[in-house]
Amino acid sequence: MTVVSETLTDAAGNPETKPLTFFIEQIRESASGTSTISVKRVDAPVVGGVLTVNLDPGPARVEWRGKTYAIIVPVSATPVRLWPLIDAGLPAPGLGEPGFVRNAGGIARVQRTTIANYAAIPSKDPETLYITFES
Repeated sequence: MTVVSETLTDAAGNPETKPLTFFIEQIRESASGTSTISVKRVDAPVVGGVLTVNLDPGPARVEWRGKTYAIIVPVSATPVRLWPLIDAGLPAPGLGEPGFVRNAGGIARVQRTTIANYAAIPSKDPETLYITFES
């Protein structure tokens, strides 16, 4: 089981109060291979604005305030946040539509630089994605 935990607030920063519902659409084998996971919906309470729920790793859905999101619960020994799971499951733009790059975390900036300038950087910032080109 993986613990999914997240602080939830409204747009004004007030703690969320409504439970979230987690479910799968089709029965499947558990990640451990020792049981079958049913389609029963699980209401996860939000206590003091914090969601904490144990979920079997694998594909699932989360329903919150009338919206449903597809997620993949990872195998993790430490708690994982809900937002990155929702963000990873959001649809990409359609073919031919203006696109975007979804930051899944860890990238704070992008910098275009020559290969020579990149090589001369004494301490590269781990949160910068460097795009290099020949001068």
